Amino acid sequence: MAKRTVYIRVVFLKVGEIDTVKEKYFADVFVQSRWREPNLDHSQHLKNSNLENFWSPKVSVQNVIDFKKKKVLKELTFNPRGEAFVVEKRKISGHFSEKLELMEFPFDHQHLNLIITSELPATELEFQEDREELSTINVSCFVDVQEWSLCDYVDSVPFTEAKVFSQKRNVNTKYPGISVGCCAVRRAGFFVWNVIVIMTLICATSFATFAVDRKLPQNRLQLSITLMLTAVTFRLTTNANLPKISYHTRLDKFILANMFFNWLVTAWHALITRFDGDLQATMDNWAFLVFLISYGLFLVVFVSLVLITYVTRNNELQSKLQKYEEKAERLLGGHWKNARTQEQEGVTIRRRAGLSYATPGTASAVYPMDT
Repeated sequence: MAKRTVYIRVVFLKVGEIDTVKEKYFADVFVQSRWREPNLDHSQHLKNSNLENFWSPKVSVQNVIDFKKKKVLKELTFNPRGEAFVVEKRKISGHFSEKLELMEFPFDHQHLNLIITSELPATELEFQEDREELSTINVSCFVDVQEWSLCDYVDSVPFTEAKVFSQKRNVNTKYPGISVGCCAVRRAGFFVWNVIVIMTLICATSFATFAVDRKLPQNRLQLSITLMLTAVTFRLTTNANLPKISYHTRLDKFILANMFFNWLVTAWHALITRFDGDLQATMDNWAFLVFLISYGLFLVVFVSLVLITYVTRNNELQSKLQKYEEKAERLLGGHWKNARTQEQEGVTIRRRAGLSYATPGTASAVYPMDT
């Protein structure tokens, strides 16, 4: 049997809440699978025939966790040459699992993928992105806009994997799949102002302990330990916003570095009592300068790394967006970008007016599966 090609198109009708802790997201998606059916070529009179009797790729969505509604229908279409294509359409509304990469949290971006697979082996079929119809995303209906910014492009990556979905026990058999997804960029403002800035102020307050008379180390230690306990509280607060992962995020590293700095100041106040009184004043002044310069350099390095990450990520996303726009203009014509811009401007106006985000009469608001 000849290997068949199944063309996949995905429309993200609505992207809901992205749950970082549980590593899942909610979405309404439209999945279209299209493949050739040579047995029905030039058979326009059989357009309403029962397509269940013909070959099917047995498409399924691998990473769906639960769904509220799922509609599936098939139809027969023909190109101008009379070649028959079976088009399978399905609409899924539910939660999808997604392994989040949180190394750069909260300055991260996440790919929200739809993993489409088949029960048939890779020797019988392959998945490809549909070259005739564009996969799209409706960014105007994004729910979690306060925490995330949704990029206006859809990316597709075909792959093969051992034993994706099959009752066969031959684990060496490869099965086809395609990952179709969008990209969401986290808005880091909440964590910057409520964690990073406050943590910086708490840590910088440790310099005030040097103002206490060095002959009263118990007072210095009391203040330093209080600041350390406050830092621990902030550490626990950030943990509540993250899944249980085995590595440290960028925010974790920042908080731990501040806690370690507070510990060094506390250790210094305990250590200075072991020196003679004549030497204490000089050593205390030098320690203050060393701590001040070291912490200043740490903040400069941290901000620089964040800016480098931001620029690198921006360049990567802009490159993908440009490729997507070129593909859209090739499929839909040069007017696509202008129409898209006008639609987004209209959405912004309606959002400010408290009206519906979707544009009536467009694919963003109405889809054939809903009728």
